[in-house]
Amino acid sequence: MRPRIISPVLCALLPCFSLPATAEVPGGWQFDSLTATPAASTSDSQLVYEVLLKMLDRWNAHDIEGHLEVYWKSPDLLVVVDSEQFNGWQQLHDSYINGYPDRSSMGYITPARIQVKLLKPDLALALTWWSISFPNSKQKVVGNTTMNLQKFAEGWKVVAAHSSTAEM
Repeated sequence: MRPRIISPVLCALLPCFSLPATAEVPGGWQFDSLTATPAASTSDSQLVYEVLLKMLDRWNAHDIEGHLEVYWKSPDLLVVVDSEQFNGWQQLHDSYINGYPDRSSMGYITPARIQVKLLKPDLALALTWWSISFPNSKQKVVGNTTMNLQKFAEGWKVVAAHSSTAEM
């Protein structure tokens, strides 16, 4: 049986990422991991992608605190996983800490696809498709996550996210 918090985790992670970025395409997705090619300079869409990579890396390292650094540390953060809603960074943090007393039960996320679109110079939309497997289990969870990221002085942060999951 998976902890209820696994979904939020996936939400983020899941994101998932392992490919370079593409050139900016006006009006379209500026980044798509399925068609990514190396770029000469770092665009905001690539920076968002790097934030998502950090999130995935920290999850797979079972580092909850590091994983949560990617989220906006605000009571206005909103994360929804299936039908469960987390209001504010602290509530999300507490749910992860309580949901994973044994960090090895967090599992490992594998990305399938990531798309990034800049909506404004300081606002991005990211779509991610991923799967998570668990140690000592044949259980697998697949899902997709939609995230809004905002650019702050300290960099891009997830300000809202919604994940849908299914157990396989």
